[in-house]
Amino acid sequence: MRYPIKYMENNLVFNHHGECFAYYELLPYNYSFLSPEEKMQVHDHFRQLIAQNQDGKIHALQISTASSIRSAQERSKELVTGRLQEVAYERIDDQTEALVSMIGEHQVDYRFFIGFKLLLNEEEINIKSMGKSVTSSLSSFIRDVNHHLMGDFVSMPHDEIRRFSKMESLLQNKISRRFKVRPLDKNDFGYLIEHLHGQTGIAYDEYDYALPLRKLKKETLVKRYDLIKPTRCLIEENQRYLKIEQEEQITYVAYFTINSIVGDLEFPSDEIFYYQQQQFDFPIDTSMNVEIVTNKKALSTVRNKKKELKDLDNHAWESDNETGSNVIDALEQVNELEDVLDQSKESMYKLSYVIRVSAPNLDELKQRCNEVKDFYDDLNVKLVRPFGDKIGLHSEFIPSSKRYMNDYIQYVTSDFLAGLGFGATQMLGETEGIYFGYNLDTGRNVYLNPSLASQGVKGSVTNALASAFLGSLGGGKSFSNNLLVYYAVLYGGQVLIVDQRQNEENGKKHCPKLLMK
Repeated sequence: MRYPIKYMENNLVFNHHGECFAYYELLPYNYSFLSPEEKMQVHDHFRQLIAQNQDGKIHALQISTASSIRSAQERSKELVTGRLQEVAYERIDDQTEALVSMIGEHQVDYRFFIGFKLLLNEEEINIKSMGKSVTSSLSSFIRDVNHHLMGDFVSMPHDEIRRFSKMESLLQNKISRRFKVRPLDKNDFGYLIEHLHGQTGIAYDEYDYALPLRKLKKETLVKRYDLIKPTRCLIEENQRYLKIEQEEQITYVAYFTINSIVGDLEFPSDEIFYYQQQQFDFPIDTSMNVEIVTNKKALSTVRNKKKELKDLDNHAWESDNETGSNVIDALEQVNELEDVLDQSKESMYKLSYVIRVSAPNLDELKQRCNEVKDFYDDLNVKLVRPFGDKIGLHSEFIPSSKRYMNDYIQYVTSDFLAGLGFGATQMLGETEGIYFGYNLDTGRNVYLNPSLASQGVKGSVTNALASAFLGSLGGGKSFSNNLLVYYAVLYGGQVLIVDQRQNEENGKKHCPKLLMK
């Protein structure tokens, strides 16, 4: 199967079908503490983001990435001030070794990537534009011939890059009105592709992808080897899984697709992307390949399906048989969908939903696959693990790739896509600071940085520094408060404790290096 990526520059990815996609990282938003009204507002924003694309394709990815625990701890050292720096550094180093021994060098984070197919504006037809079109077609033909003859370099004309770059800037401005996004770069694409091909144990922020580009006067050249370099591995396809062999490790990967959706997904309560981060103690990846069907074409498809179902109903009546319940239910759904499309004038969406599950051995892979299937069963979503076709499903995760199979397409609306909770996560604490524990739902470490309070830092939820420890007797409230106070002093803070039960001698015994006055 041909590698889909032909050329990439900044966040633009060109494929071999003449398409160009612009990819962004949708920065996760804290979904846990939103009110139902706020959740509905997020839903509307995402629905409008999808619905504003009247044509083209959308590629959305939820990818499990690795973050370095040692790097987070080292960043925490930079926040230490005051006279107790050496003591603080010693304590942070002890923490680091303890965390690494318990959970390893890395912990799992989930990142959300979304790509939009760029459609060039229609230009006025004149002699000049026709000449440019003919010249561009001839140049493309010559480049393809040279590629097949030589095969070493891929060339991309600067005019074509500039045209799509202008469209990308307009698209980014439109997306930024509703969500916080970050354009991807070569390092993001390199990590994503290597991750899909079995590479693990590399922190996302520390990854570097060498992609040298040779800029000429009218075109840019890149070695084809440099483009396919992140895919270096040995892939063995079996009926139920892929065996991906790297130099130092072997990974077994299975793929699921949606067979049917037997019930409605409630919103808010069934946000799949949000809850599956908390459900599994192992990493999984998800791809949504969405093809936009215009309202006119969608209505035509629905009405043709309605005619087929009516023919089945009439045939059953003419043969003195009862119409099957599945036909009756399908007719009701088609009539309802026809009314919605006719009134809203919205597009329909052909969704290819693929789930990637990986494991270090086959027994673990089987157990993980069962857990994923049970999770989706509880949400009235029936998954299927197709025999064969693993390479094709694997390629759907690669940026700018096309949909591989049409057997498991789901026709959905923008409301359905918006209700999946793409980009939603549970965020507690900061990315560095005082290590205070871990999140029971997600397993991620929780860091606190009290020095952010009352500083007017952009993005902070509140400027007031306050804490409350609630729980039953003997549940660890006093210990947690004392621990936070202790580390706040180590990081350079000043503390005044007013507590009749506080035993100063006991504090000196357990914290001999702490300056207590």
